[in-house]
Amino acid sequence: MVEIKYLVTSALPYVNGDLHLGHLVGCLLPADVYTRFLRSKGEKAIYVCGNDEYGTPIVVAAEKQGLAPKQLADKFHERHKQALEGFNIRMDIFSRTTTPEHTKVVQDFYYYLKQNGFIFRKEIEQYYCEHCKKFLPDRYIEGKCPYCGAEGARGDQCEECGKPLITTELIEPYCVICKDKPVLKKEEHVFFDLPRVEKELRGWVEKHEGMTANAKNFAVSFIKEGLREKDISRNMEWGVPIPDAEGLVFYVWFDAPIGYITFTKQLGKMNWWRENDTQLVHFLGKDNIVFHTVFFPGMLIAEGEFILPSKVIAYEYLRFSGSKLSKSKGTMIKALDAVRALPADYWRYALLSALPENKDYNFTWEFLEEKTNELNDVIGNFIHRTLTFAKKFFNNIVEKPELTQADEEMVKEVGKIVKKVEEAMHNVELKKALGLVVGLARKANQYITAEEPWKKEERKKAVTYTCLHVAKALAVLLKPFIPESSEKILEYLGLENKKWDDVKILEEKFIIKEFKPLFKKVEIREVIEKINKKEEENMIKYDDFAKLDLRVGEVVKAEKVEGADKLLKLTVDIGGEERTLAAGLAKYYKPEELEGKKIIVLVNLEPKKLRGVESQGMLLAAEEGSNVVLLTVDKDIKSGAKVR
Repeated sequence: MVEIKYLVTSALPYVNGDLHLGHLVGCLLPADVYTRFLRSKGEKAIYVCGNDEYGTPIVVAAEKQGLAPKQLADKFHERHKQALEGFNIRMDIFSRTTTPEHTKVVQDFYYYLKQNGFIFRKEIEQYYCEHCKKFLPDRYIEGKCPYCGAEGARGDQCEECGKPLITTELIEPYCVICKDKPVLKKEEHVFFDLPRVEKELRGWVEKHEGMTANAKNFAVSFIKEGLREKDISRNMEWGVPIPDAEGLVFYVWFDAPIGYITFTKQLGKMNWWRENDTQLVHFLGKDNIVFHTVFFPGMLIAEGEFILPSKVIAYEYLRFSGSKLSKSKGTMIKALDAVRALPADYWRYALLSALPENKDYNFTWEFLEEKTNELNDVIGNFIHRTLTFAKKFFNNIVEKPELTQADEEMVKEVGKIVKKVEEAMHNVELKKALGLVVGLARKANQYITAEEPWKKEERKKAVTYTCLHVAKALAVLLKPFIPESSEKILEYLGLENKKWDDVKILEEKFIIKEFKPLFKKVEIREVIEKINKKEEENMIKYDDFAKLDLRVGEVVKAEKVEGADKLLKLTVDIGGEERTLAAGLAKYYKPEELEGKKIIVLVNLEPKKLRGVESQGMLLAAEEGSNVVLLTVDKDIKSGAKVR
């Protein structure tokens, strides 16, 4: 009998900023849950991941922070590791694409494709910024999406509709650094002949049974439109060098998925990629679907020796108050902040309950409060009641008694739930599986209420023992979801290291150890305050709009800041008090145009120095492409008036 091996991956996070809850729920956390389940079942499974550290997003972010790309990558690699550890996400390896091993694997892969006739060169038109004096790789350009019309679409992909883009397709393109409109110039690039694998790729996708519906539908639709030759080169320094094309590096979406191969090789399991008994399982967000169902499989087919994905699990977006959680858009709750405010298992439970499997999910503070209190009221309450019965009635030692029909029905219910949960987990229906486990805890609470062991002496032992059996089952079934709490339950029961198949076994004796309540009621206001607490870096405030102190201000004086081309120094009357603001408006307004204007000012910010000017607030402006316009009031109103 062939032993199946599971190679589990999650989409590689970029190091252009902190991990946020969208990253966790979109791929990192579900992959952890699935791998933990497999291991609990005794399956041979590894979970590989790492940071995607090349590409224009990192360069753009580094430039904005005044850092070299490597410095930014080092900074966020450490912060990503801390966030993963904080959320108890355990990988066999969390590596980086900037290692020498990765460079070699990528270049070797490229040579295989070239030997197989899939690589060619041709001259293309590419955007060039005359202000910045350089060619603009994809994410240096933004504009309007030609497919859905979304503003701020990037040069490689639209975040709203998920369509991959070519920079020249963007409507009203502009350079993300200086906001100027770029011009087209010719340059030779390296291409992967993706259309050559279209027939084989289409057949593989259409017959595939392990893809989520959204992934399969998107891939089929994309391939039917006709595959285009894929430019796999970029004119920049930061990236894996193309060995036979001086001055060019590989496109990040060519080198990043090859990272899965690199990281597996670093574990000494490179052979897994060439063995048919390996099940390759990808977890990803919907914005990565095309890369994992079309581009990377196309590369694997062209290479000819590596396995193709067995499962592709793609999730929709997690939204917060209606906005997609996004680093690039600045709408996010950082994972590090979240786990400092509330224990990891509370977040894991709530996020997995909100898993956006079929459609986007709007995650709210109210939902977090509801789910964390459910964790306390349903699961925590049952466990604590059961352990208290064992301590109070039997001095912590409960031997197996003779069970009545009611007890045996409860034991049978455990067996039924275990079977259903196992089936859901194998199908990667994680939210369904978690719901089944919580349902078991609810039924067990109902069983206690119905049997009333505190009133019936003859029922104390059988009911307590049955509940301890259910508690053991809950601990094992919950281990993939809330591992820290699960381990505590097993420790309290004196049953450490129990596996999945141990659930159905009726223990001869329970010896209860010292215990305390697992969870507590959560006050969301306190969670918000902790998340909003300022650390060493500037943070986005996540509380509601009412926390912002917005006022009408009149510009009393405006002047240029010496040595700064873009900065203006404004003196603004906000109602009996004058504030100094530093604003990057010199390109859009002359100082005299601003004096006397009534503008909107955010006044409850800590002062920040910009080019020697202490800015004591922030004005509001609207941006469209390369144009910036101040937000003003349309009727006369006193300075200092509150904005609501």
